[in-house]
Amino acid sequence: MKNKKLTVESMLAGTGIAELNEMQQRAGESIGTQEKIILLSGTGTGKTLAYLLPLALQLDPTQKKTQALIIVPSRELALQTEKVFKQLQTGYKFTSCYGGHLRETEENNLLEAPALIVGTPGRLCDHLRRGNISTEAIQILVLDEFDKSAELGFQEEISFIVEQLRSLNKRILISATDSGTLPAFLQMDGAVKMDFQH
Repeated sequence: MKNKKLTVESMLAGTGIAELNEMQQRAGESIGTQEKIILLSGTGTGKTLAYLLPLALQLDPTQKKTQALIIVPSRELALQTEKVFKQLQTGYKFTSCYGGHLRETEENNLLEAPALIVGTPGRLCDHLRRGNISTEAIQILVLDEFDKSAELGFQEEISFIVEQLRSLNKRILISATDSGTLPAFLQMDGAVKMDFQH
């Protein structure tokens, strides 16, 4: 699938960004080494890139099943995440799943398992219930804009999704605000918290 070895430099080449900001650098280091990370940083600070870079480096090019799942609260964020990932030119297949998008199109995209899936909670639940997403090799879970997902009342759906992920070894929670106590089903006890809100 890919001949060249991915590096942060090779991935940044397609983004027009010369260097990472401090938050992105430190987030990348933590995501590379820690199993549970909470990243707090304001809107527009480059959080999507901050987690996609280290996440892409951890994917296994020989694995033919889905390896990472990204849960987002809105279609807009799903599309933004897909756009940023495509700029990285990793060679990995990436699929977006969200309401308002033809489910049949998504089902076709999921037939050959993408390495990464980004989606809204309701649509991801739908695909999981239909058996369209194989979860056995998903080791990385990203909850992006978790504060918004909580505000919008997606806890039940997210709880269902997390229950299906039995092989997780990395959980990354990203938020613009510190929501304090996190739901127990996220299993974020002992997480490394990185606060760049100020």
